[in-house]
Amino acid sequence: GVPGEMRRMLSDTVLPQLGQILGAKRNFFRVKTLSTFGLTESKSFERLADLENTFPEICLGLRVKFPEIQVKLYANGSHEQQLNANLESAARWVIEKMGNTVFSLQGDSMEKTIGQLLRSKHATVAVAESCTGGLISHMLTNISGSSEYFVFCGITYSNQAKIDILKVSAETIQTHGAVHEKTAQEMALGVQRISGATYGLATSGIAGPTGGTEDKPVGTVCIGLASPHDCAGYRFHFWFGDRMLNKQVFAVVALEVLRRELLGLDPPRF
Repeated sequence: GVPGEMRRMLSDTVLPQLGQILGAKRNFFRVKTLSTFGLTESKSFERLADLENTFPEICLGLRVKFPEIQVKLYANGSHEQQLNANLESAARWVIEKMGNTVFSLQGDSMEKTIGQLLRSKHATVAVAESCTGGLISHMLTNISGSSEYFVFCGITYSNQAKIDILKVSAETIQTHGAVHEKTAQEMALGVQRISGATYGLATSGIAGPTGGTEDKPVGTVCIGLASPHDCAGYRFHFWFGDRMLNKQVFAVVALEVLRRELLGLDPPRF
């Protein structure tokens, strides 16, 4: 039925009646969700396949929230404290197996996690987007309170906009093209300079289905990240057979590059 009505009936009627029926007897159900990015669902399962042997009281579930993978740990029992302790032990085991692909222990999205990191460091970010067309900025500003750390977005889709607004060198564009690590670096520096943000983040790529070449196939994305001390460029390639899916993974990859910079981790490798 209607979710709001269901919640009201559950809290006001169903649960009190169940409490009367059960009396002092209680059975607790708990779920812990860890958010990950960087491995496919099948590879994630391979790494975690032994979880239920290691923790017989825990059931494993994987949920694709493209392009993220949520690892869900389910447990139930009559002793709440022991249940919670078992879940925490299983979560630590998952982190050991999944490594730095785990970005949230509370099931948060990548954009919410980035916001928490920026806020904790009193840092800000500005974004120059080409292939993602404003998607990164949309994701970041979907989080309440993002005005504390999100400063500016420029959707510099054309080469001329990159040159005129972000001051990307015309020679860079002519020599390397719009989709190149060097171009992405200069875009990131440009948006950082324009906005005064702590970090400048930039994307340029080929979302498809047209526009690919032999050396830059569809699914290629270049990420630029300007920090207070350095500026780096990265190139990745993905192909999901769909323009929107490519744009989504490009956006999250860019945020993952920023996340790892904020945590002092090595850049991602896919």
